Amino acid sequence: MKNRQNNYKSSFLPRNIILIIIPTICIAFLALSSNHVIAGVEASYLHRLSNFSGPIPFNWVNISIDEARKEIYVVDSQKTNITVFNEQGMEVYRFGDDESLGRPIAVSLDSDGNILVLSKNGSSTAIIKCNFRGEPIAEVDLKNFPPDFFGFSPSRMVYRQELLYLLDSGSLKIAVTDANGVFQNGYDIMTLAGIEENKRDSIDIDGFSVAPQGNILFTIPVKFAAFVLSPDGKIIKFGSPGGAPGRFNNVAGIVADDRGYYYVADKLKSAVIIFDKNFQFELEFGYRGTRPENLNGPRNMALDSQGRLYVSQLGNKGVSVFKITPEP
Repeated sequence: MKNRQNNYKSSFLPRNIILIIIPTICIAFLALSSNHVIAGVEASYLHRLSNFSGPIPFNWVNISIDEARKEIYVVDSQKTNITVFNEQGMEVYRFGDDESLGRPIAVSLDSDGNILVLSKNGSSTAIIKCNFRGEPIAEVDLKNFPPDFFGFSPSRMVYRQELLYLLDSGSLKIAVTDANGVFQNGYDIMTLAGIEENKRDSIDIDGFSVAPQGNILFTIPVKFAAFVLSPDGKIIKFGSPGGAPGRFNNVAGIVADDRGYYYVADKLKSAVIIFDKNFQFELEFGYRGTRPENLNGPRNMALDSQGRLYVSQLGNKGVSVFKITPEP
């Protein structure tokens, strides 16, 4: 009994040490509550996309960046309009309310400043080219598609470096065309990702984007994995399931920056997970809560050249904006 008592007492720290440690822990906690820093990568909450009435209560919208004009485009698939924000995150313009664009599902900007709108109208899909006011001026027809892409119907669209990248989530195929819609290349995700044909109907691609280097990025939630597809058809898979930091629960949006960092949204974790260029886990931030920097089911994301990460989410929390500062 005496030895047990001695051991019990030795587990306590002197009172003066405790008085030093507790304030230090509290200060560290407060610092990390809005700025998340691990391994030299920092994620700092900035604001939410807003108008003069306050943050706009979007849910799981698609986001696109116009780098030339420093504007952010938001497409709410439940509505017919597209909202434009300046780089301070304030609404400056809105178009499509007259339903002239059908139901927009994605938007991108071409090198001439035209607005490309991927739109659904009943069962048909169209890529509508609009002027800077959002007024339709032409349609981009998809041409010269090979027989194995017959019936290709895009559900996601990205324009980068004079090319259109189109995802058909139904057939699980990706087509790359020139700015005029002429077929340049195509990829069958089932084959590249090693998925059996009889499981095609159970597979869904959630996140979809194109990295600055031209690699195609996507996520498959049921595989608990993210994928990097190079232009020559080589594919890299990364991620694994689990609740620990750096592991996936229900992966969604994915983007990358020009330093090679990858950002993956996890809807179930309510977090954004950052990996370095070697797919090593760096940082995880967000999580459910009531604080401004908390996230609720993050999904689609966009990243601008200034390191601002735009994250759409559920619960009418709209689009949160974070400043990402990688290590030099």
